[in-house]
Amino acid sequence: MSPARPSRTRLVPPELAARVPAIRSAAVTALVIGALTAVSIVVQAVALATAIDRSLLHHAALETLRPELIAIAVAVAVRASLALVGERWAQRTAESVVSTLRGQLLRHVLALGPGWLAGERPGELSLAATRGLRSLHTYFARYLPQAAMAAVVPVVLLAWIASQDWLSLVVVVALVIAVPITMIYFGREANRRTARQWRRLGSLAGRFLQLIEGLPTLRAFGRDAHGRREVVESTEGVRLATMRTLRVAFLSSLSMDLIAGFGVGLVAMALGLRLLWGELDLQTAMAVLLVTPEIFVPLRRAGAEFHASTEGQAAAARVLEILALDAGDPTGALSHVPATDHPRSAVDLRIEGLRVVYDNRSSAALEGFSLHAPPGSRLALVGPSGAGKSSVLAALLGFVPPSAGTMTVDGRRSTDGSVAEWRTHFSWLPQRPYLFTASLAENLRLGAPGATDEQLEQVTAAVGLDRLVGHLPDGLAAPLGQDGLTLSAGERQRVALARALLCPAPILLLDEPTASLDPPTAAQIAESIEPWLAGRTVIVAAHEPLFLPHFDAVVAVGTARLSAVTP
Repeated sequence: MSPARPSRTRLVPPELAARVPAIRSAAVTALVIGALTAVSIVVQAVALATAIDRSLLHHAALETLRPELIAIAVAVAVRASLALVGERWAQRTAESVVSTLRGQLLRHVLALGPGWLAGERPGELSLAATRGLRSLHTYFARYLPQAAMAAVVPVVLLAWIASQDWLSLVVVVALVIAVPITMIYFGREANRRTARQWRRLGSLAGRFLQLIEGLPTLRAFGRDAHGRREVVESTEGVRLATMRTLRVAFLSSLSMDLIAGFGVGLVAMALGLRLLWGELDLQTAMAVLLVTPEIFVPLRRAGAEFHASTEGQAAAARVLEILALDAGDPTGALSHVPATDHPRSAVDLRIEGLRVVYDNRSSAALEGFSLHAPPGSRLALVGPSGAGKSSVLAALLGFVPPSAGTMTVDGRRSTDGSVAEWRTHFSWLPQRPYLFTASLAENLRLGAPGATDEQLEQVTAAVGLDRLVGHLPDGLAAPLGQDGLTLSAGERQRVALARALLCPAPILLLDEPTASLDPPTAAQIAESIEPWLAGRTVIVAAHEPLFLPHFDAVVAVGTARLSAVTP
């Protein structure tokens, strides 16, 4: 999905301000600092002009210029202090905004679940959450303070010039009017080109991640050169888009410099002529001439910082687009639920009239499904591929929100609490298990953080991994590599099964547990894991009611019919 087009540029983007309250206070602080800076500029210019006028025309001694010199020193110190305070405040605001948005994005993505993630590119999402939000730091640390200065300082300085010399005011205003017109034109063009650049950068990140993950498959089919060509083409697209964006930034800076140069030059010429004709005194002319460049400085800096922050704005638009998606209960996605390593008492599971619909499918994946799993029962969900077996498990785990129906555990509905609390009832073996780039022990302890090494040895022996652990150089501490790259498909399946067994949840969900196991190995494991299933409700989704020696019931998914199975 491509990022949304950036909204109309404002000092404080309303969508971000609504999600991060600190932004508004930061904007107000920046405006106050800008106003105080403008006052200090006027004080400094007037004091300096007075000192020059008195020393050149009136031959005043240095001792008599002490008030003006003190005023100049104080004005310079105040400007430096305001700049330091503003920079530190902006840095704190930027860090707060980035960390808050990153946390909200993570919670919301987890709340959206694997069903939504399946249609997205992980590389593009990772890019938005890392480099994209880091680029947003530039917006709040550099552009926002300069934009506030550009909104306040010129207004205050123009008001002062109006009280001193109306002709200089006319000349400056005529050129200042051209500044927002130039900034709007180049700003829109920069936003458009940066959005395109960000789309290409996201595409490159997605393609590169796919190339790395699918490299063994590409090598096996002799298509690795094709994958490299796709990455090269995407890289070239990013390069061209970046050059176009930089071209717009350079043209914008050039136009702003020309306007500022013409403005200061014309004012200096008009002041010089009027000073020569005796229509103006030196003190006023000098003060106006010193103030005029300060009108254009914040405008030029704001324009430059705007182009430096456009990538962050494009990433923020993508993040806000994700946050705007309905996730049901995003607040419960990262809720803290106390972990326990002791098996919980058996529970009663009921499903009534469950209906599951995926966004990318025209028909329901599951329709009117009902199920009753008494405490400690063993059930098999059977049916052909696409019948909805995995959809039942996905709905139970909260990965996909059901369109209709209810799910209860001991009479408590799945919607009565947070998603995190509901998931504590289940332990899960997925059809395609994922192993993290960590040690074998860390992967096994994912659902039971407090499990001892003795428990790990017992569960690995139960699933037939004791020989593998014995051959690993570091035993349970041995790293598994990216997604268990050092293991075979059957070994990965058994590690995931051991992880599910070790988790003390009362309901165990097994999705195609024998997909990567040969029949003798599956039969041996089914017998050895029996002590780990005692007192737990076990639901197995498979094409045939296999793996366990017996089932209490079998459910033919797709017909919503429950029938007993004879042991």
